[in-house]
Amino acid sequence: MASHTTGTAAKRASADAPVLPHGVQSGFKHVVHLFKGLSDSDISAIIAAAVVRRFAKGQTIVRADDPGTRLFLLKTGSVNYNRVTPRGQEVLIIRLSPGDIFGLGTLLPKPIGYIGTAEVIKEAEVYVWEYAWVRHFARKHPLLPENALRIALEYIRLYSDRHLALVSSNAEDRLSRMLVLLGIRTGQWRAKGIEIQITNEHLASLADIGYYTTSRLLNKWERQGAVEKSRGKILVLCPEKLLRNKIKETPLQHGLCHAMSNSR
Repeated sequence: MASHTTGTAAKRASADAPVLPHGVQSGFKHVVHLFKGLSDSDISAIIAAAVVRRFAKGQTIVRADDPGTRLFLLKTGSVNYNRVTPRGQEVLIIRLSPGDIFGLGTLLPKPIGYIGTAEVIKEAEVYVWEYAWVRHFARKHPLLPENALRIALEYIRLYSDRHLALVSSNAEDRLSRMLVLLGIRTGQWRAKGIEIQITNEHLASLADIGYYTTSRLLNKWERQGAVEKSRGKILVLCPEKLLRNKIKETPLQHGLCHAMSNSR
């Protein structure tokens, strides 16, 4: 099946919209690690070879096991990367945010199929490189495949942390950890705290717990004044209260608490 790229007509990324020095572009929350170590002129040339595609909420960018013929860099918006079990249950692997890359298999001489399905959660703009361009730049800049390996290992580390939590932590610890991780990776600063756009179903999938357990714990934290809930959104008001009854604070929780304290 061909990759889905429906939406407005693709247009070339303009020369006045490259990733800026140090791999950071206006509007990006995270460093684009794929370009780490490259010069500004090299980054601009790579960006100029991409097309920018726009996707509406609910659209599918690629499907799991489709031929991996394109590399994607999320410019704006939010994307869920998931797989479906043989019984038809959707398992959310990761929530992608601006600066994140997927389709790294295109850097290989013989690309592999996409590992998951990328579904747009918030209207998105995506840089897209065709396989021929990816291989051209991979040969020209050996740092690109090296950086891609680092990104892949980081994804593996995140997923291994999630697996360790599944076998060693209870449901409340897993949910609080995932909520904090989402706050750091995808959260938006608001006057009262950090807003995370996610449904209870998707949060439950990421935390590897049941939907009703997720709802019960969020209701508990809302009564304690740690969060506020609304349709498709969770506002983290006080990360410290998510630590209640914990033996020790995790590095993730410390990071969010420290960031919120500095912003107040």
